[in-house]
Amino acid sequence: MHLSLNFLLLASGFLGSVVSAANSINVCSSCTYKTVSAALASLPNNSATWTIYVAPGTYNEQIKIRRSNVILKPSTSGTVQIQHNGMRDTQSSSGTNEQSATLSVYGSNVKVYNMIIANIYPQTRNIANLALNLQATQASFYNVKFYGFQDTVLIALGTTSYFKNCYIEGSVDYIWGYGTAYFDHTTVATNQRGGFITAHNRQTANAVGGFYFNSCTAIATLPSGPLKATANSALSFTSTSQFPQSTYLGRPWSQYARVIFIYSELGAHINPVGWTQWSSSSPNTDGVLFGEYSNTGDGKWNDSSRASFATLLTASQAAYYSIGNVLGSTSWIDTSV
Repeated sequence: MHLSLNFLLLASGFLGSVVSAANSINVCSSCTYKTVSAALASLPNNSATWTIYVAPGTYNEQIKIRRSNVILKPSTSGTVQIQHNGMRDTQSSSGTNEQSATLSVYGSNVKVYNMIIANIYPQTRNIANLALNLQATQASFYNVKFYGFQDTVLIALGTTSYFKNCYIEGSVDYIWGYGTAYFDHTTVATNQRGGFITAHNRQTANAVGGFYFNSCTAIATLPSGPLKATANSALSFTSTSQFPQSTYLGRPWSQYARVIFIYSELGAHINPVGWTQWSSSSPNTDGVLFGEYSNTGDGKWNDSSRASFATLLTASQAAYYSIGNVLGSTSWIDTSV
């Protein structure tokens, strides 16, 4: 049996952070690296894959992964929560998404497992508090919980990403951007009346990009987890009686927005119209693809009420939106989860 150097040193009573033959490094209160950011900064500038094992606990830091081939995992059972108090005024030209976000990913082939990523900035109208700022290709997340209010998860232009068994909570446009994201068995939880789950933007009719939800669950929730303490009762749900018909699956940030829900359970909080225009002055509905197929739940497709610019897909059209067709190569996805 092979024992890593880390294990031998810990067993002998030495608490520290060292690199094993498997290219891994530890983060904990007794380790050399006490923050994820410090561990990231220590990694060599090469193409090797490195795993950062994070001990259970709450880490108040803003993480930026600029290196490719990085894996973040808890070191043992228990909750790893990474949180940051950041904001961006959506009505101002100043400030950036990176300044707001708890986690920013720039490197390709980054994987994150079994963590909570939260932006705990107090809920405020027209203020974005991103949990994830994704600026990379081939990023994947497994059993990760993302918490925020407005703009929780950004999928930026030219990016590709995969979310499996994740949880994403937010209020307004809380999954948004230009890129391509595939959500597999993921829960999307709306915590504000009048919210929009998605806001997608494709710049042309032929541009790549889209948000694809396969076998997902859409629910309403009171602000939960780390958001309980920062919710604004004038904006957020304060009672389950506010849930019914309160939320839209999405609105088009551009006229070529593309969002697909297939084989998903849509709760009673989904408005019977399903989808709505961007605004009264800019509807952006002429060239959208808002597609649905074989969904269940009280919020599923209703012929008599669905928005005229939404599309009930055929079986062959829905089959096209497989992981392979949407993402192309899937060799970077962990299929063991």
